Amino acid sequence: MSRRAITLFLGASLAASVFTGPASATTDITPPSAPTILSAFEYQFLELSFGYSLSTDNVTPKAAITYELYLDGVFESDIVPFIRPQFPNSSVAFAYAHAPGPVTLTLLAVDAAGNKSALSNAVTVTAIE
Repeated sequence: MSRRAITLFLGASLAASVFTGPASATTDITPPSAPTILSAFEYQFLELSFGYSLSTDNVTPKAAITYELYLDGVFESDIVPFIRPQFPNSSVAFAYAHAPGPVTLTLLAVDAAGNKSALSNAVTVTAIE
């Protein structure tokens, strides 16, 4: 049976519940904890490597929390954590600086409901070419 046939058969409101799950009785408004940048260093050719602690949330599991990376206070990219069994509370990531010189990294965590944490600690590294 196709999705369209199910929608027609069940009706729009019931079909929405079937495909998206039941409506939540409460809305998640609590942001995740702020991540912490544990270490950062320049690698080569403007590549930066950094390790960070994973945030926790009252609803969203650690593996579903995403992160926003800021370089010098400007949004750079979204990060999905790589969680290793031997280090379940931290992750590593890479970024590229736009030019040689000092670069300040900060992160914030975003839970499944879109709530954003406070910014992490700021760590400055020097990018080299």
